[in-house]
Amino acid sequence: MNIEPTTHTSPMTTLVLLDPTSDDGEAPLHALTADDHHVQVVVLLSGRTSAALREYAASENLALADAGWIYLDQVADRLARTGHLVETVLATGPDPVTELALLASEHHVARIVLPPSINRLDPAAVTRVAELAPQVTVAESAVAAA
Repeated sequence: MNIEPTTHTSPMTTLVLLDPTSDDGEAPLHALTADDHHVQVVVLLSGRTSAALREYAASENLALADAGWIYLDQVADRLARTGHLVETVLATGPDPVTELALLASEHHVARIVLPPSINRLDPAAVTRVAELAPQVTVAESAVAAA
C-alpha cells in the first residue's frame, strides 16, 4: 500500500473555540489579528459550554443545532465586517480537544485560539491542544475578577 502524505492547499486557518455560556466566552474573537484572515469559529453542542445555547433553544422552542447556527451566524457576521474570511462549525462531541484535532487534521492550521474558560473547565486541554498547531493562544478575559 502506497500512502502519500497529506498536503494542504487551503489557506492557513485559525481555529477559534467559543464558549457561549461563559462571560468571557467570546474573548477569542478579540485576540484575532489581521494575520488571522481565514477563521474557523467552533462551538460545542454538548458539555458545559453549551448550557446557554440549550437555554436559548428551550426559550425559543428551537432545536439545539438551530440555536447554535443562529449564534454562529451572528458571530460570523461580526467577524466578516472586520475583514476575516469566516467559516462556522457546530461540533457535537463533548471534548473540545478531540473536536479541534479533527478540524486541525482537515485544515492547514496556523493557530488555535481558546477561551479563558478552558483553563477552568479542563486545565489539561491547553497542553493537549498545543500538539495540534504551531501556535496556541488562550485569550485573555476582559471580565473583571469578582
